[in-house]
Amino acid sequence: MTSMFNLFGRSKPQSNLPAPTALQQQRHKQIETLKTFNQNVCELRRDVEYRVTCSINNVTISLNIQLPPEFPKDRPIVVISPPLRHPWVNEQMVVTGCPGINSFSVHTDLGRVIRTIIDEFKNNPPQVLPPVSSGGQLPYPSHPPQYMGANSPYPTTSYPSSTSSYMPQVPMPTLPSTSTTTTPTARSEVRVQGNFSPVQFKYKMPDIPESFEEVNSLSVAELKELHDNETKVVDLFSSLPQCQQLYQDRDKLNDATEQLARQNLDKQPMLELKKKELIEKVDEQNELRRAFDKSSQRQNDLMDQFKPAMIQANLKVAAQQAEEESDVIAEDFLEGRMEMDEFLQKFMEKRVLCHTRHAKEEKYQQLMANRPLRSTMTM
Repeated sequence: MTSMFNLFGRSKPQSNLPAPTALQQQRHKQIETLKTFNQNVCELRRDVEYRVTCSINNVTISLNIQLPPEFPKDRPIVVISPPLRHPWVNEQMVVTGCPGINSFSVHTDLGRVIRTIIDEFKNNPPQVLPPVSSGGQLPYPSHPPQYMGANSPYPTTSYPSSTSSYMPQVPMPTLPSTSTTTTPTARSEVRVQGNFSPVQFKYKMPDIPESFEEVNSLSVAELKELHDNETKVVDLFSSLPQCQQLYQDRDKLNDATEQLARQNLDKQPMLELKKKELIEKVDEQNELRRAFDKSSQRQNDLMDQFKPAMIQANLKVAAQQAEEESDVIAEDFLEGRMEMDEFLQKFMEKRVLCHTRHAKEEKYQQLMANRPLRSTMTM
């Protein structure tokens, strides 16, 4: 471009705007993909916030896309309105269950990710929540339902199938049967399920009797002393078999949790390696995609060159060119710039070529006129 301005004696105009950085260029490309793959894209703040609307079951849903300063290195934030319930959306109406957003990188297309969210809403329509009541409380639970299962869209913690080997087997305390009518038995149940075989761990709290023999055998003075001394109360109840059992179970659970955490940390190098391999595969896929697009473009260009209309047009142009060249040869001969023998040889060659091309053009035109329309289109 500089050489062009110098060629005409003018200097290249200077711009006060700094050249865009690589991150800004990637950011603009991501925004272009958003407009390419989606309709109804509205720019709220340039390069910062955009809105995409879609209609699900006659309800207009808005996806507000917020781009952080380091986007696309940092993943975007997608906020949904109006309030709805869907496995991919949390309490704050932020999309957290979309795999494309959770694994977003500079190699991910923002437009494709937003298109995936819209398709998910169409395939699994969300439940639109009623407006907030006058008391300011939401008419739905404060926590979203925990969808468990292999097809659950919620991200779940994956534990290896060997978890049962180090999960403590908590023994059930054997206590004398007592009539307990006022205090129900507490039960805590933990379900762990991921991409491996499901592991269920149930813990039964020790039965709490209605009365304790250790307290029933105390005198009034001892009870009064126990009432006035909180330390003795704590010591008494800490010595109960039920509390001792709870302490033992707590220690076993702490040891199992620590062992599980250590095993997870041991898997971190493998995860980092898999992550690196995934990035390499993504780069390879992008390179293959570019090569495929280039080959497809070349194929389309070649197909355009060999279309029936293009072939006929080329024959017509070539025939006219041969005729013009024969006229130039004849003019040179009449003006004495060419000998008789040379004139006859060149003139006959050009005229024969001209008539041959005209004949081919007419024959090709007849063939195209007689062929069915379907055959013409397949060519």
